[in-house]
Amino acid sequence: MLKQSLLYLLLSMLVIMFAKYAKLFVLYTDLFYTYINTLLAPLFGSGFAGEVFRNVLTLVLVPLVIAAIPALVYKLIKRKHMPYFIELTWVLWLIIAMSSYLIH
Repeated sequence: MLKQSLLYLLLSMLVIMFAKYAKLFVLYTDLFYTYINTLLAPLFGSGFAGEVFRNVLTLVLVPLVIAAIPALVYKLIKRKHMPYFIELTWVLWLIIAMSSYLIH
């Protein structure tokens, strides 16, 4: 528990020190989500079901695509799977869900 608390403290200090870059990362992630969601709009109907399906599809695919880029680079260099890929995907999903649905 002490190790997790120290890690939490260290990560909090890093986010505060690099708050400008963290804000830009969240902003560009949200812009990418909105761009993909807009691109998929003509493929689905304008009804409620089409909009829900488009939002769910975008919310699933965008974190996977963003996390797949460093995972692919890691795979090409190290010739093995990237550790913490699922955790990275969940963090990105959380960032997108928080910025898209809870803030707007």
